[in-house]
Amino acid sequence: MTSHLQDEQDGDVLASLVRLRTYDVSTRRSRELRRRCHAMLQAYAAPKRPTWRIEGAWLQRVAVPALAGAWCLAYIVEIIRCTGAILPRP
Repeated sequence: MTSHLQDEQDGDVLASLVRLRTYDVSTRRSRELRRRCHAMLQAYAAPKRPTWRIEGAWLQRVAVPALAGAWCLAYIVEIIRCTGAILPRP
C-alpha cells in the first residue's frame, strides 16, 4: 500500500520536472566561461615560485652539496684520527 502511495508521489514529482523549462548558455558566454576556466586551471597548475627561490638556486645546487661533502670529509678524518689513537703503536 505504501508502495502505491510512493509511486504516485514519484509520478507527481516527475510530471512537475517535465514541465520545467530548459535554459542553455549562449555560445559567446560558454566560450568566455571556458576561457576563464582554462586560465584558472593553468594558473593553479603552475604555481609561481617566489623570487628568493629562483635567486637562491645556486645555494641548492652548489653550496648545500659542498657543505655536505665538507661535513662528510671532516667526519671521516675524525674517524681515522680516533681509530689511530686507539690502535697500539709498534
